[in-house]
Amino acid sequence: MINKKKYELVPYHNNFLSSKKKNSLNKDVIKYVKETIKKIVRCSNAVLMQECKNFEDFSGRDVDTFYLFNNQFLNIDFGEDVILNQREEGSYRFLINHRDMTDFINLDVENLAIFSPQTKNENEIHFKEAINCDKTGLKHFEIKSIIYYKIVKYFSQGIVFSYEQLYKLKKILNSVNINDLNYILNLTSKNLPNENIWIKKLIQDDFQTFEQDENVKKFWIGKRIIRQNKRKVFAGKLELKNLFKSKKFIKALLFGSWANWSKNHNPMPAIAIVGNDGAGKTTICDYVIKNYHKLDPAFINMKSDVPMMPHTKYLIKFIKKILEFSIIKNISVFKKIFLFIGQIADIFDQYIKYKVGMAYADSGYGITIFERYITDKLRGEFPNKKNKFLPLEQFFPLPDGFFYLDIRPEVTLKRKEKDNHTLLEMNSKRANYISLLEEFSEVKKIPCDKNFEENIKDLKNYIFELSFKKKKKFKSGLGIKRCIWKKNRKRVLAGDPAKRFQKGSFL
Repeated sequence: MINKKKYELVPYHNNFLSSKKKNSLNKDVIKYVKETIKKIVRCSNAVLMQECKNFEDFSGRDVDTFYLFNNQFLNIDFGEDVILNQREEGSYRFLINHRDMTDFINLDVENLAIFSPQTKNENEIHFKEAINCDKTGLKHFEIKSIIYYKIVKYFSQGIVFSYEQLYKLKKILNSVNINDLNYILNLTSKNLPNENIWIKKLIQDDFQTFEQDENVKKFWIGKRIIRQNKRKVFAGKLELKNLFKSKKFIKALLFGSWANWSKNHNPMPAIAIVGNDGAGKTTICDYVIKNYHKLDPAFINMKSDVPMMPHTKYLIKFIKKILEFSIIKNISVFKKIFLFIGQIADIFDQYIKYKVGMAYADSGYGITIFERYITDKLRGEFPNKKNKFLPLEQFFPLPDGFFYLDIRPEVTLKRKEKDNHTLLEMNSKRANYISLLEEFSEVKKIPCDKNFEENIKDLKNYIFELSFKKKKKFKSGLGIKRCIWKKNRKRVLAGDPAKRFQKGSFL
């Protein structure tokens, strides 16, 4: 059953501060990256969906632009502080970073013919009538064009987040001259017949009455459910039924780093966030999902007790029951067979998670964040002196890069009191993780004692750095390359061997 509450727009009446905070550009960031915005917009031959104002006075959550004919910007390198994400055919998103800020600016560049196909002739007229703005040095749509495309975006496509956006739209509609208003209403009545009643209601009703109208709420919930059903990811969760409709995703899933892509393809990075207990991995992942949703992050927990395939949980539970039988316990050969089957089932499920996560990033739909990666086990169990084939996780593939959060053992003990760790245990775990990661070709190590904001900033910057590296290798003809592990089988592990094994592991 659908929980319709979660599809409601963020309220505006009696919620002004919260709505405003969630619905505005970061003025500090845009001030520093406006030259990059100018460069991208000019290269795209795009027109801004903003009134002629200074960059710092732009409204909305993003910088929206449209183009009609040119997509030559796909071949241009805008540097390591810009991520180009091709979401769909004709729909592009530039994420523009400033290294000293925790935030970044989102610039959407979309083909207007796809966005508003019903108004082909009007689209060309609106482009010709675009204003050259002295404040930005760029072209801006006239106010009547901006209003019309906002109406299409909100009422037709359901791309709307809060009632504040509608409140601002109502204010503009009520302020335009009668000729412009009639022009807009003629276009909407012709091209948006099913939505026209709600558009007129927004104009005519008192806004508080409009917002609290149950039929209005049902309309927006319906629009947002339709939009949601098309998403490939939402709040970190992959919508696999939609991904499996994508040829790009299927190709990336089947062929991995060997997939053959066009030179204009823009893969995204997949990063494993690792570290010892209490380092803040889960907190930082939650922040990325909530605040960096413009990166379309997919979150994948690699823990064994969170399987991707439903039958894995029941199979592992069944094997654990069998291992309790006395006949199995007492016959070493049988016990080893079932332990091996259990471990293989566990690793296979993790491998499916890995393949899905990497395919999502390689397709270019968004970044992938892995938590609880298999390195948690390799940290203390590789190399294995008794059997060089154990642990089996040593044969597991790696993502594009690792983001390691270091933590002092005494801090772990404070944050994870209930886990009954010892200082000796956490000292050895830390030493083993650091020595393991020294063998990896792509790691960002974050020192101890950095505050949360600094960690977030470092992760955000690393996402941009790794995206640039991945795309640079790809564009140079080297293809998609993963993190490489140069194994050191002579590495000496710290700590008591009896206390190194990962909880819940079969072998």
